[in-house]
Amino acid sequence: MKISKDKKYKTRNGKEFKLYEIYKYEIHGAYFEDTVWDCQSWSIDGSFVDGQKTCLDLIEISPYADFKIDDKVLVWDEGYSNQKQKGHFAGIDENGNPMTWDYGRTSFTENNKIAWGNCEHD
Repeated sequence: MKISKDKKYKTRNGKEFKLYEIYKYEIHGAYFEDTVWDCQSWSIDGSFVDGQKTCLDLIEISPYADFKIDDKVLVWDEGYSNQKQKGHFAGIDENGNPMTWDYGRTSFTENNKIAWGNCEHD
């Protein structure tokens, strides 16, 4: 994985992370430990110590991490008409795409899911 400023990350053990700078071979940031921010450097791939798996390695947070099943959402696909449609959040598929329940239904009344390119809270 290559760290990017347009994505969100946390440490492997779930600590909040802030990205400050990306350099050629390393990144600078901080993670929240108890009551203070601890500034550190990571490799460009997000590993805290080269070649070793640690609890401070960075992992990407899904852009849909704060969505709950059946939340009201607006969904759309780029280039298809860009018209947003209403639906209820049904999770993410194996490719990381957001899904809604078919026919605008919820998990209480539907089993079929549809994958979309984009999703936001309604």
